[in-house]
Formats: sequence, structure tokens, C-alpha cells
Amino acid sequence: GDEPLHHSQGLALFSYFVLNKPPGCITGRGDPEGRSTVYDHVPAHFPPLPHVGRLDYNTEGLLLFTDDGRLARALLDPEQHDGPAIEKVYQVKLRPRLHPDDPRIEALERPLELSEGPSRPARARWVMDRARSSWIEIVLTEGRHRQVRRLCEREDLQIVKLRRVSLGPLDLGDLRLRWCRPLTPGEQRACYAAALPGVEAPALAPIDDSPAARTAR
Repeated sequence: GDEPLHHSQGLALFSYFVLNKPPGCITGRGDPEGRSTVYDHVPAHFPPLPHVGRLDYNTEGLLLFTDDGRLARALLDPEQHDGPAIEKVYQVKLRPRLHPDDPRIEALERPLELSEGPSRPARARWVMDRARSSWIEIVLTEGRHRQVRRLCEREDLQIVKLRRVSLGPLDLGDLRLRWCRPLTPGEQRACYAAALPGVEAPALAPIDDSPAARTAR
């Protein structure tokens, strides 16, 4: 939402953090089936912020949380703000093993024909081989439901692992699975520059992730 958690002398402050979401949990506050949610992995000393978009139950990787609703909407749907496309980069472990020139990799770039209209073209490239599988990278500029999985299913490719490694200027880096970290001021400004060019980033409410804060509760 647009209501920040913090105010300072009338100035709204917004908070931001990312989670390296593990597989086997839903992106939501709760689940009628009692399954684990992403909020089970948010530390007690972090503010309870809304998540930006969602990752599928078995998809892992970068998930942003913020109470900055304007930025969240611009990252999710840049066309609503006449903004530039925001790239989402996924690493996909596939079976069977693919040669770098396998035509199915290029075929992943073709739009999906969906009832609500075709998806935007993706970009795909071979990354590396494993014994019985291959890693490829897929870049999307929108967030259609299960888009990467549907592209791979269409080409008869089995997904062994799917992880999102970046959202616009935000990179997963070496953040460990199930761990969270606050955004830096530079990352927050980079998100604004990417999603809302020309708009000044608002004041940032820092999240204390020091060892003392981790053990305080």
C-alpha cells in the first residue's frame, strides 16, 4: 500500500528489503491449506512489508518487499506509468541436456498465445551444462502467470529448478537461500531511476540488520 510504516516530522519514510525465497512456500500472508509462506522467512526484526509481485510455490529467488506502493506498481506494470520495461532474469535448470545451439532455446523466445493476448517476447540463452541437465537464462519484461514454466512446457522441457536472480537493477548476488537483506540507498535510487525516471526517490527508513538487532527478539 501507499501508507508508510514510518513518519518523521511529517516526512514519509519507506522501507525496502529482499528475500531469497526458497522453493516450497507461497508468496502471500497466509494459506488456507496451511502451507509455508514467504513471511515465515522474514526475520522478526524486519518490518512486515507487502511483497511486490509473486513467485510460484516451487520457484526460488529474488522477492522484493516494500510499503512504497508507487514504486511497487511501477516495477510490476510499467505501462501504467509510461515507464520503461523492467527486466526480470531467471536461471532455469532443464532436462534433457541441451546443446548451446539447440533450437528449443531460441523457441523459448516466441510469445505465448494466451486468452488475454500474446505475451511479450522473451530472451533466452544457454549458460552451462551439468551431467544430465543444462542451465539456461530467460529474461522477461512482464509478469504473466507461470510464464517461464509455460514457455518450457510448450517446448517439452522439464524444469528441475527455477530461480529469479534479478528484478530491474536489483540482483540476488550471494544472498543465501531463506535470508533477507535491506536495500541500500543506492539500490533504492536505482529502482526509481529504472521504473520511475525523473521521479526523486523518497526518504528511506533504514532497517537495522545488525547482529544486535538479530538477537534482540
